[in-house]
Amino acid sequence: MGSRCRPNAELRALLAEGGWTGHQFAVMVNRAGAEAGIRLGYDRTSVSHWLAGVHPRQQARAPIAEALSRGLGRPVTAAEAGLGPAAGPAREDPAADPAAELATLPGQQAAGARPYRTRQLAGLTWPPPQPPRPRHQPRPPIPPLPSQPGEATRRPLLAPAGVIETAESLARLFSASDRAFGGGSARAALAGYLANDIAPRLREPGRPAERGRLHAVAAQLSYLCGFMCYDDEVHGLGQRYYLAALSLAAEAGDRTGYAVTLRAMSVQAQSLGHQRQALHLAEAAVDAGKAADPLRQAFLHGNLAAARAADGDRGRALDSLTAAERFLSGATSASAPFTGTYHPASLSHQEAEVRALLGDRAAAAMALARSIRYRPAGERRARAVTLARLAEIQFATGHLDQAVSTWHRFLDEYPHLASGRASTALRTMRAMLRPHARHPAVAGLLIRAVAQRPPAPPR
Repeated sequence: MGSRCRPNAELRALLAEGGWTGHQFAVMVNRAGAEAGIRLGYDRTSVSHWLAGVHPRQQARAPIAEALSRGLGRPVTAAEAGLGPAAGPAREDPAADPAAELATLPGQQAAGARPYRTRQLAGLTWPPPQPPRPRHQPRPPIPPLPSQPGEATRRPLLAPAGVIETAESLARLFSASDRAFGGGSARAALAGYLANDIAPRLREPGRPAERGRLHAVAAQLSYLCGFMCYDDEVHGLGQRYYLAALSLAAEAGDRTGYAVTLRAMSVQAQSLGHQRQALHLAEAAVDAGKAADPLRQAFLHGNLAAARAADGDRGRALDSLTAAERFLSGATSASAPFTGTYHPASLSHQEAEVRALLGDRAAAAMALARSIRYRPAGERRARAVTLARLAEIQFATGHLDQAVSTWHRFLDEYPHLASGRASTALRTMRAMLRPHARHPAVAGLLIRAVAQRPPAPPR
């Protein structure tokens, strides 16, 4: 705790607006901190101290502001909550220099170094605003990673075409690894490649066509690294990679890449409870991707359906779902280069999300079962997460035996994964089943669950 000042009327008003008790708000703050890698242990007494005028420590102010923003559905700063400024100086938007952002992000993975910030979601549309750049002042060189001094200057020189082809090949490999083994399996390796190889080359001179292609593949790699962070539930870091991907796609003039990244940011925002921002991003993604191929149009409209369902707009949600089905039926390929795949299993998963948000859990369960049936063998992570979600719905609707069977299938996949989402699903399973631990089938499942240990991701 910091210094004592006047009673905090600003925070009291915000808590009253949200209708939260001190205990409820403490839980929200602890959760926001955990998402940023900050271990907090606040309780209602802590909140009482804040209301009395005691400032929380600097590290906690960003999670407190994030919890308020999430709960109230609008950006709230620490200063507006009467808590004093957040730690550290205000940052320039990463759009001003995505190369420098990519170079430094691997060194920002310490706990709390990258909190998720709701205010970063405002105004993200195509065409993006152009940040001002001072004339006649060259950008400073990108610093090498502290753990590898001089790495950027010792790399072998390749012709531009070779650099781009290498990056495109590695994007396919990293994407396949993510789908099969989870975001934690190769996230550190991809972050290092972006920092040590791609970021310095973004500064090198070249012909416009080559530079545009390099920026486009750098955007795709940054998007993928952001999604790996999202899957591993490192949300603040993932947000920064997504923002860098937006900047790179804008420099490349890649509307489709920009749209796909907006869509990913919408998914992340919705998963963290920012429904209003998630809907804005989903709508902006569809607008930016109007000229995209049918496969990506399906990808974008399916997410818009889920965002509209979360907003309670049943009619428009179902319209967007129908549009996604129509675009997918007109697609000539089942894969989108580098940025993952989209196929009937993906659409069925989005349909399940829409149905569940609209209150039709039976239809959601049917769509999830269909998604699992259609899911390609190489997409182990998606299959595991879908199995866990299906089991949760089966359990909630009273089908305990079915849920236990489905959770056993989830546990078949789990040991192969380095995925924060999968680990959260395992914890959710244990919590849901604990009151039924005396049931013979449940007891056997819980015994098996205790023995599960996912592979340790490289850090």
